[in-house]
Formats: sequence, structure tokens, C-alpha cells
Amino acid sequence: MIFINRAGKRAFTKSARKAGVSKADAEKYAFIVNEGSGTPSPPQEIRESDKVRLNSELIKARKNYPRMAERYRKFVEQNEDTVFTAHVERENMISMVEEPRWLFWSGDLIKVDDTQ
Repeated sequence: MIFINRAGKRAFTKSARKAGVSKADAEKYAFIVNEGSGTPSPPQEIRESDKVRLNSELIKARKNYPRMAERYRKFVEQNEDTVFTAHVERENMISMVEEPRWLFWSGDLIKVDDTQ
């Protein structure tokens, strides 16, 4: 969902308002999508206790990566090859058992085959 112009942004905000989202929140989301992260990666099925790694290449390629919190960028860069245990917070939103501070979209993770 990328808003090419003001009319697209207004249409999105209007439909979000009808769904019960505040105007301010809808406008913030529109800004993030349009100016920041762009289209999210497709979701993938990650179950509780699956082994995962960060898809750091995808995360760092986003337009808004340089504007993200320094602590987050540092975490991503220092854990490019780290294997974590997934904890499903809610559908497609995953935290790591070893580092519960961060919440990731399932499409930003790589499942690791732990049968080796």
C-alpha cells in the first residue's frame, strides 16, 4: 500500500477513520508507509519456539532504516547471524525469547532449519 499522492492518502485516512482508527494514527501510518518503510515483506508462518534469524539485508534496505532508533539499528547489525528462538506475540508479530525487547514482523525473519 503506497500512497502516490494526497488523494490516495486522504482516501486511506477516510477508510481508516470508518474502521475506528484515529485520524492522527491513520496519518502517522500513511507517512510511515509512504515515506519510510514502503511495502512490507510477505508474512510467513513462524510458530512458537521456531529458530529464526533476522533478515538484516531486507531490514537495512528500507528507506527509513537510517532514521530508526540507534539502539534498534545496533541490534540488527550486531545480530545478523544470531539464531534466536521465536516467541509469537500475536499473528505475524514475533519477539525473541533471548531478546524480548524487540518485536518483528514475521516477513523480516528467516526460519532456520534446526534439524542439522
